[in-house]
Amino acid sequence: MNLSLRSLSALALGCTLVGTAANAQLLLSGKTLGSFDDLAGANTTVTNAPDGSMAAFQTGVPTPGSTQTKIVFTNVSFANVGSGDPIQVGLFDITNGVTVAGSGAPTARFNISLQLTSPTMQELAVSTVLFHIDHTPNVSGAIPDTFSVSFNQPAPIVIENTLVQFRVNVDPLEFQLSEDDTVRKGDITVTFTPVPEPATYAAGATLLLLGLAAYRRRRNSKA
Repeated sequence: MNLSLRSLSALALGCTLVGTAANAQLLLSGKTLGSFDDLAGANTTVTNAPDGSMAAFQTGVPTPGSTQTKIVFTNVSFANVGSGDPIQVGLFDITNGVTVAGSGAPTARFNISLQLTSPTMQELAVSTVLFHIDHTPNVSGAIPDTFSVSFNQPAPIVIENTLVQFRVNVDPLEFQLSEDDTVRKGDITVTFTPVPEPATYAAGATLLLLGLAAYRRRRNSKA
């Protein structure tokens, strides 16, 4: 059966739209996981839950009435996260304890990953976050300590014909925290970029052939 150029064009466009719609429907579900590396710092304790659901870094010798400086991660579950949505808001609870000068570790290293449950079951390493802590001496009154973070963004991966980019966000990357104060920092967002499916490639090839056929028909009509 012969199809007209108009029919073939409609068919190619339909294939393209179907492929795009399939990619646009991707939603992610799962949970965040994490752990601190034990860097064997003095007066420092690292606690990691075996299942990655909680991790804590505590350092320094606290002065009377205060606590250690600490960074605590508690995981969350997420469901039906789409492009541009946050997977977790508030990765870390950071407390600046009043500690004896020179007793706290200057760095902490944290590994974060995702356990996806939908649309596929897989664990994904996201990034390693390095914390630097400037324990400022309280010479004349309480002086805020300076915290900074650095990390590499993960490479995108393909999930169900969609390029998925996870992004770790900490804003700002350097901040001051008053003594005995706690702040919540960090989140992960995700963006999707459709990867053309085979049907889309086929539609593109069809359109190319249509263009060639139209060109030949026009050239022959002028001959």
